[in-house]
Amino acid sequence: MIHSPSTAAHAVRRLGPADAAQYRALRLAGLRAFPHAFRPAVEEALEQPLSWAEKRLATKGEYWFGAFDGIELVGAICLRTQDGVKIRHSASLNALVVDPERQREGIGAALVAHLIDFARSLDYIRQITLTVIDGNAAAIGLYERFGFRQFGLEPDAVLHDGAYYAKQHRQLSLVTS
Repeated sequence: MIHSPSTAAHAVRRLGPADAAQYRALRLAGLRAFPHAFRPAVEEALEQPLSWAEKRLATKGEYWFGAFDGIELVGAICLRTQDGVKIRHSASLNALVVDPERQREGIGAALVAHLIDFARSLDYIRQITLTVIDGNAAAIGLYERFGFRQFGLEPDAVLHDGAYYAKQHRQLSLVTS
């Protein structure tokens, strides 16, 4: 049984196509507030219709979770799994976004904890990887608290406003010794 790490204010549950409008609005708010922290540009995301978000939340092998304050979506995260005997043991944490007005309320931590618990429930997942913009201290601190360790640095991975940013590659082993 997966324990949903929720606080009194933030219930975490699986997202689906019915949540697409709230997810799209949350994603756009995150892209506007932290444009250097995400791969897509807000201008590109604005061109994506609601059907794009509906399809994204229904993609096979992607498990989307949302943190809610009542009925309002205040954070989202994705566990992306892989097909194939040789690679299915490795999943990735993707697209963590928290409402810019709700930062530092524990929403990101609740989402990461839930994603890790869910990944552990899939008995074939041995590790979770992620990438994060080098220098994003808040995100790096969050991931380090959960045990994600850096294993690589990709220089000049993202170009934003004429500046290049490196991307850290991090991994969390789910194997217990």
